[in-house]
Amino acid sequence: MTHEPTTTDGPAYATLPPDGGAESPESKRNGLQGDAIGLVGATMLGIVIMGPALAVLFSWGYMIPSVGRSTAVLFIMGLALTLPTAYSYAAINRRMPSAGAIYKWASRLLSPTVGIAAGFCGVFFYGFIVAFTFPLQAQFVADLFRNSSPVLFAVIAVTTLLLALPLTYRGVSLGLKTAIIMTVIEVLIVVLVAAVAFFRSGTGQVSLEPLDPTRLPGLTTLMPALVLAFLAYTGYDAISTIAEETKAARSLIPKATILSAVAVGVFWVVISTVLSNALSPEAYQAALDEGGFPLGAAAEVAFGETGRVITDIMGMEATFALTLGAFIGSTRILYRMGRDGVLSERFGAVHSKFKTPWFSITAITAFVVIVDVVLAFYLSVSIDISLWVVNAVAFFSMSTYLLINVCNPLLFLRRYRTEFHWLWNGVIPMTGIAAVGWFFYKGFFDALWHVDGKLGRSTVWVCLTLLTAIVGVSALISRRPGVKEAARSEDSDDNVVTDNAR
Repeated sequence: MTHEPTTTDGPAYATLPPDGGAESPESKRNGLQGDAIGLVGATMLGIVIMGPALAVLFSWGYMIPSVGRSTAVLFIMGLALTLPTAYSYAAINRRMPSAGAIYKWASRLLSPTVGIAAGFCGVFFYGFIVAFTFPLQAQFVADLFRNSSPVLFAVIAVTTLLLALPLTYRGVSLGLKTAIIMTVIEVLIVVLVAAVAFFRSGTGQVSLEPLDPTRLPGLTTLMPALVLAFLAYTGYDAISTIAEETKAARSLIPKATILSAVAVGVFWVVISTVLSNALSPEAYQAALDEGGFPLGAAAEVAFGETGRVITDIMGMEATFALTLGAFIGSTRILYRMGRDGVLSERFGAVHSKFKTPWFSITAITAFVVIVDVVLAFYLSVSIDISLWVVNAVAFFSMSTYLLINVCNPLLFLRRYRTEFHWLWNGVIPMTGIAAVGWFFYKGFFDALWHVDGKLGRSTVWVCLTLLTAIVGVSALISRRPGVKEAARSEDSDDNVVTDNAR
């Protein structure tokens, strides 16, 4: 529900319409579209950003050279290592849900400077996901038409952006519903491909080998595949950013966070088991050697030449769904920072009709265009843009996850000390820090540092430079009068409070 403020002065209530016209009485209400999302919608946002079909296409496929059939057990291990951080998100949201998410939590529990820097990291995290999707979309279309023209690649990327923006600007309900429908379709396509390939392959077998941990190789061989399994779960945390648009956020957001991670994990375990039993590892490896995807090999067994078309279409609509979901996560943090007055009040502006943070959406769009254009000149107009960006996503997601696990025990030690529990607020977040820290090192620093060229070590330097700039800018912003108090301010005017006061 919306909340009528006692005053409309100041950045906290900025709702400037994009056409610069006069504010209507409705536009003076408290920001975003309250009560727009229920448990299913919130859960699906996390699932959309984790990309269930894209993970099968990429993560599962590239696990095979390391572990053969034993892919399902890796998704179980990835889920087990993800749940501590997911629980930290849930625990914090149960006490202080906010569209600002990590920005508000770190500001209150650590310091405003750290919180502002964390907010920027969150924006970069989701913003880079959006930037990742457009070159990927273009690659799927290029593969569908067997045309590698850079001009076609650029046209498709721009067209995808132009299609996504109206859905993003016109409200969280429309954008999220569209993304959910497309995600359901992609899941059904993957299920169909896996089932038909299993029965048509002639070599399909009913075996628990994909679930058998004793068949896993040594740690050195296992690590690349385990990193893929862990990173596949990135994105469930975006649910936190829709707190002000969600019904009864204190109870719903924590449930949706855990449900999304578990639901998509179960899906990956089941599908990878079926696919690993449908064809031999050698057949999938042959597809990789030819520059294709193992899922494409299964689709070809299932539907012949049409299988390649089905895989490309699935990739296209799965990528578009990811675009819509990531736009939501990236813009809500900027919105909250603008509403608090930490950034320009325009970032907190909400469209008078659609109740969306239109200026923040525009800012993220500009960021995405700049990133993809700069990388196009640096790397060429190709899928290499997405490969570079996905490493940046890993960097900023891991940075955010580390802070979340620090905030969990601090919240209870400083504000709810009598409720502090050695397991839930001690062991679990420490396990989360250990897991995230390990994969941060192995999956980003160690993996890229030993790779020369534009997709390797240079990515590490760029991300570290960006982080240094973020810290410096955050320190300067926090020196402005009133900024520290604004960043630490409680959400007494948020929908999340009025919802839970009923």
